[in-house]
Amino acid sequence: MNNSDMGRVHAYLLRHRFIETKSGRRNVSREEREIATLLRDADFAMRRQFEEILDGQGLQLVAFTSFDVKGIASGATVFMLARKPDSAPPFWGTERLVSRMLQVRGINNDAEAKTWFTQLWFVLLDMLYTRKNRSPNAMQDWVDTTITKEVFIDAVKDFLNDQVRKIDPATLDVDQVYKTLTGLKEGAVAQVCNAFLELMMDAGLMEEVNKDTYRQSLLFAYEMKTNFDRQLAPLLPSLDQLAAATEILVERTEEETEAK
Repeated sequence: MNNSDMGRVHAYLLRHRFIETKSGRRNVSREEREIATLLRDADFAMRRQFEEILDGQGLQLVAFTSFDVKGIASGATVFMLARKPDSAPPFWGTERLVSRMLQVRGINNDAEAKTWFTQLWFVLLDMLYTRKNRSPNAMQDWVDTTITKEVFIDAVKDFLNDQVRKIDPATLDVDQVYKTLTGLKEGAVAQVCNAFLELMMDAGLMEEVNKDTYRQSLLFAYEMKTNFDRQLAPLLPSLDQLAAATEILVERTEEETEAK
């Protein structure tokens, strides 16, 4: 891989964020296969240079094979352009998000567009993790997260009917989010769900496995795990405090014995 190839790889990854040398789940275009092969066969120096460039942009190149993660075809290599924790890469902003959400009738400004996207994100996380009893660091289970558009829309409607609309707006100090979520007509809920799923696929976070059937991407699962391990896991108490205390007691006893 020369500098020209590096620029081509960089541009493709910024656009798609996820490439494979081959796949058993979807059709891989000739261009994607060429880009992935260039990166796979790059010598150490060029690969290192490329990764240093990405690091300066708040990004990291992640590579997996079938030996690392299930769902990857035998002999294939997957490359993902992941965001580093606590970074804000300059390439991805909210312009595309806001523009697409504003196409839904009833969403009138940037704040409403972002509010709807955020709430739909929470519903999706509930479906992919909470309802499946998955931890955010359970990356390997990404292949078992298939949902249909119909089920997602129903989950959003249940959220609105069972939680949002039952709130007494008089009890709210600020009711802007409440008004935003209750302001859409029934038919527009499906439209905003469609817009959300399109944006998630554009970002490489969801993939369409069949018509109106979607699955969390490996990139999505990886970024969730990375952010959980980096930011949340250290704040959580031990799942088994007794076991943790026992380990500490054993270690201290052994240290004291050796000291004697």
